[in-house]
Amino acid sequence: MRVKIRGAYARSVFAVACAAMWTVHAEVTVTQTLTLNSGWNAVYVEVSPTAPLTEVFADWPVKSVGFYDPASFLATRQFSQTWDSLGVSMKPIAMWHRDYPEASRVERIPAGSVCLVYNTNGTRTVVSVMGVPAAPRMTWHVTDTNEVYNFVGFSLQAGASILPRDYLKGFDGNVLNGSFFKFGGSNPDAAPQVMAIYQTTKVSDGDVLLIASDRQSDWSGALYVSPMTGLDFGSDQSQVTLSVRNDGEDGRTVAVDMVCDPAYGEISLPRAAVHVRDAAVALTNAAWTALSDGESAVARKWLAAGETWRIEFGLDRTVFDTGARGRKFGALLRVTDVDGASKMRVDVPLAGETSGESATSRTWPGGLWVADVAFNRIVAPGSPAETETGGTAKLRLPVHVDATGKLRLLQRVVSAGEVATDGTYAYRLYAGTATVPTTANVAMRISAVCLPTELPVVESTGGTFSTNGVTFAFAVAGDGATSLLRHPLHPQHDGLRWDFKTPAPSGDEFSNYKGDVKPETFSVQNEINLMFSLNGGEAPWNSEQTKSGTCRWKLTNLMRQGPITLVGDMTIKRVSTQTEIILQ
Repeated sequence: MRVKIRGAYARSVFAVACAAMWTVHAEVTVTQTLTLNSGWNAVYVEVSPTAPLTEVFADWPVKSVGFYDPASFLATRQFSQTWDSLGVSMKPIAMWHRDYPEASRVERIPAGSVCLVYNTNGTRTVVSVMGVPAAPRMTWHVTDTNEVYNFVGFSLQAGASILPRDYLKGFDGNVLNGSFFKFGGSNPDAAPQVMAIYQTTKVSDGDVLLIASDRQSDWSGALYVSPMTGLDFGSDQSQVTLSVRNDGEDGRTVAVDMVCDPAYGEISLPRAAVHVRDAAVALTNAAWTALSDGESAVARKWLAAGETWRIEFGLDRTVFDTGARGRKFGALLRVTDVDGASKMRVDVPLAGETSGESATSRTWPGGLWVADVAFNRIVAPGSPAETETGGTAKLRLPVHVDATGKLRLLQRVVSAGEVATDGTYAYRLYAGTATVPTTANVAMRISAVCLPTELPVVESTGGTFSTNGVTFAFAVAGDGATSLLRHPLHPQHDGLRWDFKTPAPSGDEFSNYKGDVKPETFSVQNEINLMFSLNGGEAPWNSEQTKSGTCRWKLTNLMRQGPITLVGDMTIKRVSTQTEIILQ
């Protein structure tokens, strides 16, 4: 069988395909070595080169290279002897020429491209290409009377070789009973030949075969890794997720290793700065594990066929120098089929950049939080159970966490700033009896109008965001200005003894009163308890901004029969990372 490579491919298609891989992960590169036989070859390039193609192929014994675009399967056949391409809207082959640069129609190539070359050396030659790796994505078409075949590249572990049938186990199309072909031929002026291979012929990393199929699919190998271009922490993210799906037919052990190299970025990424956990386990066990030197990042001993494994990676940004913004760092994530029959390997980058913020301002959970509470349950005096109320009472409570971890419940808080010499605003938090400067620009004001306390700042009695909760306690005096029970215009009751005639002394002595319902001159003890759900974001390095939980507001001495407790669900959000607050 003889075939023909036809056509040129629009340069813009490859430029767009490469753009997503270039913008963030340009520093995380690997070098792939390939073996070119004498004559025609088809090789699978697993990386997107970072250098111009004139540099990439400078030492290759080739005059021209054809690149097959895997995305073209949406509009055309992959490979046809007769080139019956009815309805084709884009051509699958782009060309690069050494001696005729004006005829070249491509400048960059995306990872996962099949390169068609003629080796002019006349002997086997080992070549290399350096670029940004990506998970393989293969597309399949149905083989019909036009003898349409599928380009299939093999991504294997170093030094491994495998029978194509073992690599392809799990593919839902009928390929194992068909024939496999490879490119060959010794005439540089003629089209390459497609030659059948023996059943016992093994393939190595970077090899390409032509394979028939009875089904259209996007099966990419036993391990489907997403996102294919790797993980990106950006400038402010502290948590990203990698997914590995077992598309093979058997269960297997899958390992994810992280390779750190100073050459991967402008600054080094220490392994200890990266934390990892199984996303499924995190639902019941929120613990993160910091990576240690010389150990795999994480391994799954049994990943069943069709099962998806989600791995969460966390980044402790406090390890980076402060004051520097936009400095890139990176690492290489290597996913391997440890004991499965596929011997597959997938490389993807892990990258990000520094934010330039100080570690103090980023430290979790420091800053200002606002709790939105909806009370819809009540625990009556003497009752052990909660009872739903006829309505819902909504309120918000500002809570500040300083640099030492101390929590304060605020009646009001103002964020205001003055213009600095460089024209920016230096914002500060004001609460308590502190006076906001008249020259400051107020950016935010939050008040807890329902908080009946003469003390605008109530310090916590203990607890943190990482434990079950924290309790704020305070008393509202009977003659206090914030007492909900005072009625200054009442003609008979206010400030009198139980006989409603003689003035009552200050204080809460029960001997001064009679009756089942105490007069309004009693003080009311308040306990506000915020219970936080441990939802996996409690690590100090994790910039979690929202937590959920429950708020319980207990009022004692309001009724003689016992305390009353209001209960409701709560969502608390961090609205500022400022750990300093001015109270007076």
